[in-house]
Amino acid sequence: MEWVAVHWKLILLFTLVHFTLGRSFSVLFAIFNQMPVFLYFPLALAFDYVQIPVYGVILEHSSRSFFPVRWLKNKTDRILTHLDERPIFKKMMSLGNVGLILLSALPIRGFGILSASIVSFFLRKGRVEGTFLLMMGSFIGIFIIMGIAKGIFKIISFF
Repeated sequence: MEWVAVHWKLILLFTLVHFTLGRSFSVLFAIFNQMPVFLYFPLALAFDYVQIPVYGVILEHSSRSFFPVRWLKNKTDRILTHLDERPIFKKMMSLGNVGLILLSALPIRGFGILSASIVSFFLRKGRVEGTFLLMMGSFIGIFIIMGIAKGIFKIISFF
């Protein structure tokens, strides 16, 4: 807990990066700034967990004409049409639950909690099942990003 009190600015920046740029960038930010894994790992999971019900409520109430909801619905429609053009997305969706986990795990632009929440909603996954699958993807995604960062450090150490 002492580390949290001393480095609260890094935690604040981590939070801002997570909610603006996404999980991939926030975990890379934490690794490059040498935050302890026991701090940024649960924070990233918690931040992803907070986003899931927010997106779910917005999607469930998207028929209302409230401007932010209408804006998000238009944005999600554009994301889905863009993702439908990608063959990797089609392949992942044919995998069912595993595809949904991969969709939320992969550190690629266009993938993540928002896209996986939208797909989970359209696949009519229940709240508990959808949240569980997305959190599994988030958990795996953090490990993927940690592995990529370790690989980058190994490559840099050769020079």
